[in-house]
Amino acid sequence: MEPKQTNKNENDKFYRFQVFQGERDQTGKLKKTKSVGMAYLKEGQSMLTLRLWTFVNERFYLILNQNDASKYLVMTREPNKNPLAKNKYFWNIVGNGEIDTTQGLVTIQFDIFDKMIFMSTHPESSAHSASLPQPEVMTEAA
Repeated sequence: MEPKQTNKNENDKFYRFQVFQGERDQTGKLKKTKSVGMAYLKEGQSMLTLRLWTFVNERFYLILNQNDASKYLVMTREPNKNPLAKNKYFWNIVGNGEIDTTQGLVTIQFDIFDKMIFMSTHPESSAHSASLPQPEVMTEAA
């Protein structure tokens, strides 16, 4: 089976991470209750693209906090319509995340939703090669 490639660089590799809802048991261990999306990371990049099934046409981005490597900012972006502008996009912070290295999770909280979601820090075993279709959003990263 030929690897499916959709962008200019045939050697790009992507990693896919589960995004889910969960509940903690009495010991504090998190149990997955429902899959709610996926996150994608292009090899060599630090920004993850987050896709949620509820907002299938929207893209969110997880970007490491510059002051604390255990925290993320959840952001959206919109194109700058001014062709002379220095910045290609306007970035909007819409939430935050925090890494729990002991459980291999990132806890994600959106500003306007009460329910937390979680992202595994371990890529899916079948999803770390060039055989993944490239998420179209990764080619547009700023």
